[in-house]
Amino acid sequence: MEALANRGKYKVIDRLESGGGYEAYTGTSFSAPLVTGAAALMMEWGIVRGNDPYMYGEKLKAHLRRGARSVRGETRYPNERTGYGALCLEDSLPG
Repeated sequence: MEALANRGKYKVIDRLESGGGYEAYTGTSFSAPLVTGAAALMMEWGIVRGNDPYMYGEKLKAHLRRGARSVRGETRYPNERTGYGALCLEDSLPG
């Protein structure tokens, strides 16, 4: 995944194609489901598995923002192209 942001005008997501290679997609219609899935996994980790019973709302958003990785060529965050950066669920989990 090259860059993932759920805000701004420009979003680029590379998806593995079934026949091989990658295809680029843009827009919140593709990034929003990925961010939503990451949020759901974090809530499962926190609430369902008992790691953090208060893993929702602003706390969840703060973890996702903190875990975002920088995007090559971008120096200022948040910005209109990549928001807070590339989604990284692993880096978003506390601890």
